[in-house]
Amino acid sequence: MTRKPTANPIRRRLTLLRPASVATAAVLALAGCGSSSSSKSKSGPSGPGVAAAAARVAQLEQLTTAFSPPGPPLKNVRSLAGKTVWYIPITQKVEFFQAVSGALSAALGKAGVHLRTCSGEANPSATAACVNQATASNAGAIIIDAIPIVVAANAVASAQAKHIPILVTDQFPPPPGLPGAVHGPLGTDKLAYTPLSSPRMLAGIADWIVADSKGHANALITELTDSPFTRVLIQQYALGEFRKYCPGCQSTISQGNIANPQLIGPATSSALLSHPGINYELPEFDAVVQPAQAGTQQAGFTSKVKAGSTTGLLSGLQLIKSRNFLAADVGEDYPYLGWAVADDVMRIMLHTSPVAETPPVRLFTSANVGSLSLTPAGEASGAWYGSSAYQAMFTRLWGI
Repeated sequence: MTRKPTANPIRRRLTLLRPASVATAAVLALAGCGSSSSSKSKSGPSGPGVAAAAARVAQLEQLTTAFSPPGPPLKNVRSLAGKTVWYIPITQKVEFFQAVSGALSAALGKAGVHLRTCSGEANPSATAACVNQATASNAGAIIIDAIPIVVAANAVASAQAKHIPILVTDQFPPPPGLPGAVHGPLGTDKLAYTPLSSPRMLAGIADWIVADSKGHANALITELTDSPFTRVLIQQYALGEFRKYCPGCQSTISQGNIANPQLIGPATSSALLSHPGINYELPEFDAVVQPAQAGTQQAGFTSKVKAGSTTGLLSGLQLIKSRNFLAADVGEDYPYLGWAVADDVMRIMLHTSPVAETPPVRLFTSANVGSLSLTPAGEASGAWYGSSAYQAMFTRLWGI
């Protein structure tokens, strides 16, 4: 479905990948139609919007050395020792979720809590099977990562009937009346949400495009349709920064999903050939940079575009250092993220309210990536983002 033109001077255009997974089809029914925006520049390269975006970029490049507790101290954390938390990401095949599960396991281990991972395989039946297994094993809690509740609504309802607390990460709560809806912005100790840093990452990479292009970006954006959340990140946060700081920047949306990454390359190539003025690309996450790069090469645009993405995985930063397609990447400190998710899941296991967790984010470019240890050990250490003093902060909160 393509939106009809409105009074807004922005012209709409759309390059759409046909969703091929049942999970994608289910969430698309909730998310509505995708669109893109394009307009002629209304401001010069030295306008106030570009300067504001450049200031945000400068902040994002800095290390994080100080941490504030996300909430009040927890009591009786030691009573959780021996329990098992199930972690169900949309797919464990993606490097990001592998990194998160490793950090989460280490953090929970400080409290004597075990972690079991079950991949949702970007598929409703596989996701429901994971939730059902967790319920049958009397899990201490279930963490569902990047999957809307509607994908496995019945399985989640069964877990709730057994009073198993559920934490949904990398998602916003759905509107009232839909499966998974909650009272309040974060939910309760029975069902809680934490969007973590994805909104800040998408806004940050959009700021970099505005600043780097000096207000003259014509961007191809790969928007993932795996959930309403991934679409909101593009429409509200990435394009929101364009509207705020660069109303003259143009954009074209190409949709795809993690379940079918092989379709992203051909869609990227087609979009570039259809819009030869494109000079920037924004694959939504590092997980789809490789197929986007392949499509760019196929179209003969390798020397014509700069690419920026998010999540800051080792593979992405290695591309930046080698000056191979990717020029910028906004990542979140996923060692910290693992501790933050552990903090929130233990809060609801102890029947206290969830809190807003804000893992540090950082912008990586050729200006700062050269000083980093681009190895699996360096990635797992969190040193790319700054101090690891947050670990002591969390253990003090937990009283261990």
